[in-house]
Amino acid sequence: MAIKLIKLSIAVVVIAGVVGSSFSTKAYPAFLRKAQKFGAKNCLYCHKQPTGGEGWNERGEWLIAEKERRKADAVDPEWLVDYKEGAKKDAENKEENKKEENKEEPKKKEKPNQ
Repeated sequence: MAIKLIKLSIAVVVIAGVVGSSFSTKAYPAFLRKAQKFGAKNCLYCHKQPTGGEGWNERGEWLIAEKERRKADAVDPEWLVDYKEGAKKDAENKEENKKEENKEEPKKKEKPNQ
C-alpha cells in the first residue's frame, strides 16, 4: 500500500511539473534565441510583460509593423538587424515639429498711419 502511495505521489509531482512548465515564458524560445544576437536577454526585449504574449513595447510594435509591411505570415526576429532604437520617437518628434512649423503665427496688427 505504501509503495502505491509513493508511486502516486511521484506521478502527481511529475504531472504538476509538466503542467506548470507549460505556463512558463518559453512560448517562443526560438524567437528569443534569434533575438539574443541583437541584445535580447528575455521576453521584455519586445514585450511589455516578462511572460511575453500580447502587449508589445516599441521594438515589438516595430516587428509587427514590419510583418505587415513585408506581407509576411509571421514575425522574423532577424528583421531586428534593421531596427533603430528610438525610431518611433524620432518619427513622432518630426511629426510634432511639422505641426508646429505649419501653425501660422498670429498676425501682428499694424498701427494705422496718423
